[in-house]
Formats: sequence, C-alpha cells, structure tokens
Amino acid sequence: MKPLTLLFFGSLLFFLLLGLPLAFVLGGVSVVFLYFTWGFDSFYMVASQIWGTMESFTLVAIPLFVFMAMILERTGVARDLYRMMHLWCGGLRGGLALGTLGICAVFAAMVGISGAAVVAMGTIALPSMLERGYDKSMALGVINTGGGWGILIPPSILMILYAL
Repeated sequence: MKPLTLLFFGSLLFFLLLGLPLAFVLGGVSVVFLYFTWGFDSFYMVASQIWGTMESFTLVAIPLFVFMAMILERTGVARDLYRMMHLWCGGLRGGLALGTLGICAVFAAMVGISGAAVVAMGTIALPSMLERGYDKSMALGVINTGGGWGILIPPSILMILYAL
C-alpha cells in the first residue's frame, strides 16, 4: 500500500477519534489530500461535482418524501389512517401491527428507500402504536420490517439511480 493511502486513512481515523462529525472529517481530509496530490486546480473539480450533485432532479425526491411524511403526521392524517386500520384489523390479534406493516409497505413503495421509509413511518406509526398499547420494541420492529421493503417493491429510487 502506498504511504499516501496509509496517511489518508490514518488522518481520517485520527480526526474521527477526536470526535469531529463524519461529514466534516471526510470532506476536510479529502480536500486537504486533494490539494497536496493535484494542486489548487483540483478545487474546480470539487466545486463542479458539488454543483452537479445539487442540480440533480432525481435526488430531490428523497427529502421531499420525508417532508411529505412530516406533513401527514402534522395534519393528523396519520391518526385517521391508523384509526381506520384499527377499525379494519382491530378484531384480529395484532391487527394494528399488521395494518402498520401494510401501510409501511405501501409507503416504502412510494419512497423507494428503506431509510427514508423507516424515518417517515416512524414519525407517523410509532406514536399511534404506542397510544394503543403496543410495546416499544414490537412497534419499532414492525416499522423497521415494513420500511425494509422499500428496496424490494418497485419503483425503488435506487433502481432509478442505477438506470441513470
């Protein structure tokens, strides 16, 4: 292995062990090593890559779906949705968990990314399930399982990114 590579990963590890945030450590160490290996002109390449990523319309969908989940949670639609699921599946043992799993699957299919589906459905489903007496570990397990289906059910955002 080249000494520059060892120095790079060593400095990454050093700054991470100091407790600095990962984003700043990765960005800062990369920019410093980029300057020392290719010179000042390489900063134009960094700016070009950052701008190219920011104007990608495909990546805009990810935070917008999380924003949609926050709107659903704030307006009370989530409570109505879970009340409906409780009425439909309430006669079954664990009916709300089954309904939550179904809603998570539908939402994960809309979002297409497991992490965003888990975050969005966690803000919507977790308070509703805890209100109705579900154990916290059971509720989180159901939400994580349903959110994990985002990769399996098309249209997945990862598949859209691969198609680009």
